[in-house]
Amino acid sequence: MKTIFRFTGLAVLAVAVLGMGATAASAQDNCGDADGQAALYTKFTELYPKTDLPSRKEALNTAKSFVEKYGTCEAVAEQKKYFDTAIPAIEKTVKDQEGRMAMGALFKRFDDAVSADNADEILAAGKEILAKQPDNVNILVPMGMIGLVKAYAKDLKYADDSLKYAQMALAELKADKPCNRKDKAGNPTNNCGVLKWEMARPDVINELTFSTAYLKYYGKNDRKGALPIYYELTQGSSRFKEEPRLYATIGSYYVDASDPIRKEVVDLITKQKAATTDEEKEKLEGEIKAKVALLNGYTERALDAFGRAHKFAEKKGAAEAPLKAELYKTLQALYQRRFEKTDGMDKWIADTTAKPLPNPTSEVTPVADPEPTTTTSSTTPAGQAAPATKPATAAPNGKTAVTTKPKK
Repeated sequence: MKTIFRFTGLAVLAVAVLGMGATAASAQDNCGDADGQAALYTKFTELYPKTDLPSRKEALNTAKSFVEKYGTCEAVAEQKKYFDTAIPAIEKTVKDQEGRMAMGALFKRFDDAVSADNADEILAAGKEILAKQPDNVNILVPMGMIGLVKAYAKDLKYADDSLKYAQMALAELKADKPCNRKDKAGNPTNNCGVLKWEMARPDVINELTFSTAYLKYYGKNDRKGALPIYYELTQGSSRFKEEPRLYATIGSYYVDASDPIRKEVVDLITKQKAATTDEEKEKLEGEIKAKVALLNGYTERALDAFGRAHKFAEKKGAAEAPLKAELYKTLQALYQRRFEKTDGMDKWIADTTAKPLPNPTSEVTPVADPEPTTTTSSTTPAGQAAPATKPATAAPNGKTAVTTKPKK
């Protein structure tokens, strides 16, 4: 067995040596192939100036074939030296061009999705682009806006992703990250974004800010988190400063936030009626008045916000006539709840909205009405709430006045 293996090994070695000799002989024979050398080199020189990818790939293969066949020949030493440098450069060019073509296809996919408001494709293609170009803030803009577009149609599926990308885009834009957009003549602009979401940087920031507020409020039900963002927009100079639906949303927040207080007032009144001692009734009377005063504060803030919404809807003319009418009904219901009357509402609203809008994140100040004048007693009769409000009256939900999609 050892003898067989020994001779088998020698046989393999002999074949290898013979093969090397054949290769060397073949290479040596090629050195005399002047016509073949000239043909390959001529083919390369014809392909090299062409910039299309197939020609560049063929030029690369031709150069490699030349080196493989004739690289050891002294007659073509100069060409071999050139190819030693040219081949890596051409390989890089081919790789870069393939990458650009792949990115071009990806950008077209993204652009088509933006044009069609295809949220799935915008997010999927956008994520692929960002994996290769993480600094491309323009791609973030549509990704941050598409969730808002879909939320208008009551589709909140994309709220999480869109909110994340809107916040990412805002951070980049507010840090003055360059967008590198150009006009049709190739001149640099101050624009950011893509296609219908390409606009001046300040406008993009405002649109993304609104998208963030809206998606927090309606998409994530994070109303307190959305309030400071809405307030920021009311203090700026963008179109949102006079957007009626923005103020109606703030008004709705106050109405919703006051509902638990109204329930507490009703429960306290019921408890007071059931009280058996004057001392207990008087104590509950104090608690009722404090809750009513806080309820008054919330209702007045709601009136303020809805009043501004109505004023700005009126400024927009016939296009917002239905919204204006809806808002006015909400104001009447809130005013009736607060003051138990309807006269004087227009003047009260005008006077209130002439002042700066209260910051909705600030603490609501209770508003206590004066005690009624009486000659028989200095206290409110047991079992009776302060006359300034009817806490048990059903309140408007405020949401009927909020047509959620702002007009552009």
